[in-house]
Amino acid sequence: MSMPVSWCPSRVPACHQAGAWCKDPLQAGDRIYVMPWVPYRTDTLTEYASWADYVGARHTTTYRLPNRVDGTGFVVYDGAVFYNKERTRNVVKYDLRTRIKSGETVVGAANYHDTSPYRWGGKSDIDLAVDEEGLWVIYATEGNGGRLVVSQLNPYTLRFEGTWDTAYDKRAASNAFMACGVLYVVRSVYADDDSEAAGNRVAYAFNTRANREEPAGLPFPNPYQYVSSVAYNPRDNQLYVWNNYFVVRYGLEFGTTTRWGDPGAAA
Repeated sequence: MSMPVSWCPSRVPACHQAGAWCKDPLQAGDRIYVMPWVPYRTDTLTEYASWADYVGARHTTTYRLPNRVDGTGFVVYDGAVFYNKERTRNVVKYDLRTRIKSGETVVGAANYHDTSPYRWGGKSDIDLAVDEEGLWVIYATEGNGGRLVVSQLNPYTLRFEGTWDTAYDKRAASNAFMACGVLYVVRSVYADDDSEAAGNRVAYAFNTRANREEPAGLPFPNPYQYVSSVAYNPRDNQLYVWNNYFVVRYGLEFGTTTRWGDPGAAA
């Protein structure tokens, strides 16, 4: 697995400082799913038919979820949204076609509800991710000393198919994403972190196929200094990032050159 080597942002202002947005990698259309994060009031997923509709604030429909949501770690995969149920270590599966909850599982031993969040907080203890290999859960456990753990989750049975402990402190991570079975940990400088010299980078990588750490240390774009979510979509090879009242989309290229390219123009 090689590292992404260039990025080209599309960005537009958002109404909330924190949140998450994504696309379903198993759907061929352009639908976008958005969930701003509001403490103790996050329970609605909004669907847009396309990027243009999102920019124009023309939503297709909304989904009122059966539970409130902790954090910004939701994903949409094969027509269902997966999210961390508020105040629990549970992952809920909600079918967008039928509008009913179709499953729930417990992430055993996972820290939750601001015990081991990402650096920005936001009850972001349990983070869902998707990549070419399926559905993943990123979290921390006391048994692993509060360090990052990643598990592969079957999206249909909600059974755990593998778990890997890593050496990276989750509370030191700003966010993380999966690509090709590799966990990439982002460490970014926030507005009040001006004294921190070594920021805005992919600080750590762990290859679940090989069960080992990979070289990291690449710069990571952080123009607005408040990264609250990073989601990779394997269908279009893009990162969907929410950064301080902006949603930002970075197009990635995969190759052997271990650097990021210059930013492109805004769409």
